[in-house]
Amino acid sequence: MSEKQKVSRRQFLKTAGIVSGALVLTCGGLGAAATIPPGVDFYEKKSEGKGKMKKVLVAYSSKAGSTSEVAKAVGEVLSKSGADVTVEQIKNVKDLATYQAVVVGSLIRMGSWVPEAKNFIEKNKAALDKVPTAFFTTCLTLKDDTEENRVKVAGYVEPVMQIVKPVENGLFAGKMDTSRLSFLDRMIIEKMIKETNGDYRNWDEINAWAEKLPALML
Repeated sequence: MSEKQKVSRRQFLKTAGIVSGALVLTCGGLGAAATIPPGVDFYEKKSEGKGKMKKVLVAYSSKAGSTSEVAKAVGEVLSKSGADVTVEQIKNVKDLATYQAVVVGSLIRMGSWVPEAKNFIEKNKAALDKVPTAFFTTCLTLKDDTEENRVKVAGYVEPVMQIVKPVENGLFAGKMDTSRLSFLDRMIIEKMIKETNGDYRNWDEINAWAEKLPALML
Protein backbone atom coordinates (compact mmCIF):
# COMPACT_ATOMS: atom_id res chain seq x y z
CA MET A 1 0.00 0.00 0.00
CA SER A 2 1.42 3.38 -0.99
CA GLU A 3 1.83 6.24 1.47
CA LYS A 4 -0.90 8.13 -0.35
CA GLN A 5 -3.27 5.19 0.05
CA LYS A 6 -2.42 4.95 3.76
CA VAL A 7 -3.23 8.62 4.29
CA SER A 8 -6.49 8.26 2.37
CA ARG A 9 -7.49 5.27 4.46
CA ARG A 10 -6.68 7.07 7.72
CA GLN A 11 -8.73 10.06 6.59
CA PHE A 12 -11.63 7.79 5.66
CA LEU A 13 -11.60 6.09 9.06
CA LYS A 14 -11.38 9.43 10.83
CA THR A 15 -14.30 10.83 8.88
CA ALA A 16 -16.35 7.67 9.35
CA GLY A 17 -15.74 7.83 13.08
CA ILE A 18 -16.86 11.44 13.28
CA VAL A 19 -20.00 10.81 11.27
CA SER A 20 -20.77 7.72 13.33
CA GLY A 21 -20.47 9.78 16.49
CA ALA A 22 -22.74 12.40 15.02
CA LEU A 23 -25.39 9.84 14.19
CA VAL A 24 -25.21 8.53 17.75
CA LEU A 25 -25.88 12.03 19.00
CA THR A 26 -28.72 12.83 16.66
CA CYS A 27 -30.81 9.74 17.27
CA GLY A 28 -31.35 10.66 20.91
CA GLY A 29 -31.49 14.35 20.15
CA LEU A 30 -28.44 14.96 22.34
CA GLY A 31 -25.55 12.77 23.39
CA ALA A 32 -23.45 12.03 26.42
CA ALA A 33 -21.44 15.24 26.04
CA ALA A 34 -24.45 17.51 26.40
CA THR A 35 -23.59 20.30 28.81
CA ILE A 36 -27.01 21.24 30.21
CA PRO A 37 -28.84 18.87 32.60
CA PRO A 38 -32.43 17.68 32.03
CA GLY A 39 -35.14 20.27 32.44
CA VAL A 40 -37.17 18.05 34.79
CA ASP A 41 -35.45 16.33 37.69
CA PHE A 42 -38.23 15.46 40.13
CA TYR A 43 -41.94 16.07 39.70
CA GLU A 44 -44.78 14.90 41.90
CA LYS A 45 -48.46 15.36 41.22
CA LYS A 46 -51.13 14.25 43.66
CA SER A 47 -54.46 13.14 42.26
CA GLU A 48 -57.39 15.46 42.84
CA GLY A 49 -59.66 12.45 43.28
CA LYS A 50 -60.86 11.04 46.57
CA GLY A 51 -60.04 7.71 48.13
CA LYS A 52 -57.01 5.51 47.75
CA MET A 53 -55.34 6.10 44.38
CA LYS A 54 -52.70 4.08 42.63
CA LYS A 55 -49.17 5.37 42.94
CA VAL A 56 -47.42 5.52 39.58
CA LEU A 57 -43.74 6.09 38.89
CA VAL A 58 -42.56 7.64 35.61
CA ALA A 59 -38.82 6.94 35.56
CA TYR A 60 -36.69 8.34 32.76
CA SER A 61 -33.18 8.79 31.43
CA SER A 62 -32.53 12.09 29.65
CA LYS A 63 -29.37 13.91 28.62
CA ALA A 64 -30.57 17.47 28.03
CA GLY A 65 -34.26 17.67 28.79
CA SER A 66 -36.09 16.27 25.76
CA THR A 67 -37.02 12.89 27.27
CA SER A 68 -37.62 14.37 30.71
CA GLU A 69 -40.21 16.76 29.31
CA VAL A 70 -42.02 13.86 27.67
CA ALA A 71 -41.94 12.03 31.01
CA LYS A 72 -43.54 15.00 32.76
CA ALA A 73 -46.26 15.25 30.11
CA VAL A 74 -47.06 11.55 30.57
CA GLY A 75 -47.15 12.04 34.34
CA GLU A 76 -49.57 14.95 34.06
CA VAL A 77 -51.98 12.91 31.94
CA LEU A 78 -51.87 10.03 34.43
CA SER A 79 -52.50 12.36 37.39
CA LYS A 80 -55.63 13.70 35.68
CA SER A 81 -56.88 10.12 35.49
CA GLY A 82 -56.73 9.63 39.22
CA ALA A 83 -53.18 8.49 39.97
CA ASP A 84 -50.63 9.84 42.41
CA VAL A 85 -47.65 10.32 40.09
CA THR A 86 -43.94 10.71 40.69
CA VAL A 87 -41.69 11.61 37.75
CA GLU A 88 -38.02 11.03 38.54
CA GLN A 89 -34.66 10.35 36.92
CA ILE A 90 -33.87 6.66 36.83
CA LYS A 91 -30.58 7.18 38.68
CA ASN A 92 -32.47 8.63 41.66
CA VAL A 93 -35.10 5.87 41.97
CA LYS A 94 -34.40 3.86 45.13
CA ASP A 95 -37.35 1.52 45.59
CA LEU A 96 -40.30 0.35 43.49
CA ALA A 97 -42.16 -1.31 46.34
CA THR A 98 -44.58 1.58 46.90
CA TYR A 99 -45.69 1.85 43.24
CA GLN A 100 -48.58 -0.03 41.63
CA ALA A 101 -47.62 0.93 38.05
CA VAL A 102 -44.44 2.10 36.31
CA VAL A 103 -43.61 3.95 33.10
CA VAL A 104 -39.97 3.89 31.93
CA GLY A 105 -38.58 6.22 29.26
CA SER A 106 -35.22 6.49 27.53
CA LEU A 107 -33.52 8.16 24.62
CA ILE A 108 -31.64 6.10 22.04
CA ARG A 109 -27.86 6.08 21.85
CA MET A 110 -25.77 3.75 19.68
CA GLY A 111 -28.87 1.91 18.53
CA SER A 112 -30.26 1.06 21.96
CA TRP A 113 -31.64 2.46 25.19
CA VAL A 114 -28.94 4.16 27.23
CA PRO A 115 -27.19 1.76 29.65
CA GLU A 116 -28.69 3.20 32.84
CA ALA A 117 -32.23 2.68 31.52
CA LYS A 118 -31.57 -0.87 30.35
CA ASN A 119 -29.79 -1.67 33.62
CA PHE A 120 -32.79 -0.32 35.52
CA ILE A 121 -35.06 -2.78 33.71
CA GLU A 122 -32.68 -5.69 34.34
CA LYS A 123 -32.17 -4.83 38.01
CA ASN A 124 -35.90 -4.39 38.71
CA LYS A 125 -37.28 -7.12 36.46
CA ALA A 126 -38.91 -9.02 39.33
CA ALA A 127 -40.72 -5.92 40.59
CA LEU A 128 -41.73 -4.73 37.12
CA ASP A 129 -43.15 -8.13 36.19
CA LYS A 130 -45.61 -7.77 39.08
CA VAL A 131 -47.10 -4.42 38.06
CA PRO A 132 -48.35 -2.86 34.79
CA THR A 133 -45.28 -1.37 33.09
CA ALA A 134 -45.11 0.83 29.99
CA PHE A 135 -42.12 2.01 27.96
CA PHE A 136 -41.54 5.08 25.85
CA THR A 137 -38.59 6.04 23.70
CA THR A 138 -37.45 9.31 22.12
CA CYS A 139 -35.31 9.19 19.00
CA LEU A 140 -34.59 11.92 16.47
CA THR A 141 -34.78 9.33 13.70
CA LEU A 142 -38.56 9.69 14.02
CA LYS A 143 -38.52 13.32 12.96
CA ASP A 144 -39.33 11.62 9.63
CA ASP A 145 -42.21 9.50 10.88
CA THR A 146 -42.16 6.74 8.28
CA GLU A 147 -42.98 3.07 8.67
CA GLU A 148 -39.36 2.24 7.89
CA ASN A 149 -38.08 4.51 10.66
CA ARG A 150 -40.63 3.15 13.14
CA VAL A 151 -39.49 -0.39 12.42
CA LYS A 152 -35.88 0.72 12.89
CA VAL A 153 -36.52 2.40 16.24
CA ALA A 154 -38.72 -0.49 17.42
CA GLY A 155 -35.70 -2.71 16.76
CA TYR A 156 -33.61 -0.52 19.05
CA VAL A 157 -36.09 -1.13 21.88
CA GLU A 158 -36.62 -4.86 21.29
CA PRO A 159 -33.76 -6.05 23.56
CA VAL A 160 -35.36 -4.26 26.51
CA MET A 161 -38.78 -5.70 25.69
CA GLN A 162 -37.23 -9.16 25.88
CA ILE A 163 -36.48 -8.47 29.54
CA VAL A 164 -39.85 -7.01 30.56
CA LYS A 165 -42.96 -7.08 28.36
CA PRO A 166 -44.65 -3.67 28.56
CA VAL A 167 -48.39 -3.10 28.36
CA GLU A 168 -47.63 -0.23 25.95
CA ASN A 169 -44.57 0.90 24.02
CA GLY A 170 -44.51 4.52 22.79
CA LEU A 171 -42.06 5.67 20.11
CA PHE A 172 -41.63 9.43 19.74
CA ALA A 173 -39.42 11.87 17.88
CA GLY A 174 -36.89 13.87 19.87
CA LYS A 175 -35.57 17.41 19.95
CA MET A 176 -32.33 18.87 18.61
CA ASP A 177 -30.87 21.90 20.37
CA THR A 178 -27.19 22.26 19.56
CA SER A 179 -26.83 25.09 22.10
CA ARG A 180 -26.91 22.36 24.75
CA LEU A 181 -23.99 20.48 23.22
CA SER A 182 -20.27 20.83 23.79
CA PHE A 183 -18.42 22.84 21.14
CA LEU A 184 -16.98 19.72 19.49
CA ASP A 185 -20.30 17.90 19.32
CA ARG A 186 -22.02 21.01 18.01
CA MET A 187 -19.47 21.28 15.21
CA ILE A 188 -19.97 17.62 14.30
CA ILE A 189 -23.72 18.01 14.10
CA GLU A 190 -23.71 21.30 12.21
CA LYS A 191 -20.81 20.67 9.82
CA MET A 192 -20.61 16.95 9.19
CA ILE A 193 -24.24 15.95 8.76
CA LYS A 194 -25.92 19.36 8.43
CA GLU A 195 -28.45 18.57 11.16
CA THR A 196 -30.75 21.48 11.99
CA ASN A 197 -32.16 22.51 15.33
CA GLY A 198 -35.77 21.75 15.97
CA ASP A 199 -38.31 20.23 18.31
CA TYR A 200 -39.79 17.31 16.42
CA ARG A 201 -41.90 15.96 19.29
CA ASN A 202 -45.59 15.64 18.46
CA TRP A 203 -47.30 16.57 21.71
CA ASP A 204 -50.75 15.54 20.48
CA GLU A 205 -49.34 12.09 19.75
CA ILE A 206 -47.58 11.91 23.11
CA ASN A 207 -50.68 12.97 25.06
CA ALA A 208 -52.90 10.59 23.08
CA TRP A 209 -50.53 7.74 23.92
CA ALA A 210 -50.51 8.68 27.60
CA GLU A 211 -54.30 8.81 27.62
CA LYS A 212 -54.38 5.12 26.71
CA LEU A 213 -52.38 4.13 29.77
CA PRO A 214 -54.97 4.52 32.56
CA ALA A 215 -57.16 1.78 31.07
CA LEU A 216 -54.16 -0.53 31.05
CA MET A 217 -52.48 0.49 34.30
CA LEU A 218 -54.90 2.03 36.81
